[in-house]
Amino acid sequence: MFTRTLSWLLLCSLFLASLLITSASFAHTDDINKATLSLENNERYQLVVTVDFIHLLKQHLAINGADNKVIQTLSALSFLKQKQLLEQLTLDISQQTYLQFGDTQQAIGQLQGLQLQLLKRIISQPESLDDYKISLRTTGDFPSEAKEIAIQFSPLLGDIVLHVVRPEQEMLSRNSLSRNYQIAQSLSNVTPSAFKVTSDYLYQGFIHILPKGLDHILFVIALLLFAKRKSSLIWQISAFTLAHTITLALGVYGVISLPSDIVEPLTALSIVYVGLENIYRAKSNSVSHSRLPVIFAFGLLHGLGFASVLADVGLPPSQYILSLVAFNIGVELGQLTVIAIAFLCLLAFRTKSWYQTRLVLALNIAIAVIATYWFIERII
Repeated sequence: MFTRTLSWLLLCSLFLASLLITSASFAHTDDINKATLSLENNERYQLVVTVDFIHLLKQHLAINGADNKVIQTLSALSFLKQKQLLEQLTLDISQQTYLQFGDTQQAIGQLQGLQLQLLKRIISQPESLDDYKISLRTTGDFPSEAKEIAIQFSPLLGDIVLHVVRPEQEMLSRNSLSRNYQIAQSLSNVTPSAFKVTSDYLYQGFIHILPKGLDHILFVIALLLFAKRKSSLIWQISAFTLAHTITLALGVYGVISLPSDIVEPLTALSIVYVGLENIYRAKSNSVSHSRLPVIFAFGLLHGLGFASVLADVGLPPSQYILSLVAFNIGVELGQLTVIAIAFLCLLAFRTKSWYQTRLVLALNIAIAVIATYWFIERII
């Protein structure tokens, strides 16, 4: 009976390792896209959406895993099938994205920008492209007497940071003064409510732990596996939280900045360290606080990763502090959820004599192996 149970536990650990290794290895997936809605003299609009081409195709084709799976799938398609794929994707996005003018709903015009030439270039030379950002564009007319406008994007486009602008044009004679422009002019100059800002940034913080922050998830689980007492876990989580809160704030304000090609490998390396230290200290029943400075240092590193995400999302200038605090609370809620789920999954085994020597050891080995794979992948 013991052997059978242990076998199942090891299989589960191996399954977890393979699942996470084949998932996106970076801390946060690149699915926060940007859009600009230009309102031209209350008559016409122009919509520009900047999106990652590979991520968009991955969503459309329902492919999980690395980008090369998308490229392999596309390579297997004929020229005609590739053309039909882009046409269908364009149609789906256009039909699922619409503008709301008061009580009137209007579909956007057909988006332009999904070019077959770019698809061919990605397939033939994927290693030569640093990013796959493309701009999708469309223009259209406002309904007569329209006073307000809202927009909803296709689910295929993921999370969107929307900028609304009103481009204006004036011809100036040499050495002449332009007319006065209203700095805060907009179609609807209404500041989002505190509740909406709080809920939006709570959500963004939470989802960048669950399900998007795979390495943060492993780090928190490693802390849980090391803690043999509740007090030890509380101290470690507190140190980690305080540290990443500091660098999150400093990173967002531009006081500290490190490129992602440095932060991401070091983040993976921090998980390797914690996993190996868990293995080394597995037989010790003592509660050591000497680990707290290390956890604090790693928290500073992880906070820079959160700051890069928040920089992509953007912060509303009028409610800067509120959105920053809400995002950080969302991160904490995500971490606590990870701890709660992991604790419940392990609860039935904690009283077993082989819990520390078999199960915890196997999970720590899996964590160290996964993080080592991520580290090597990120420095290559």
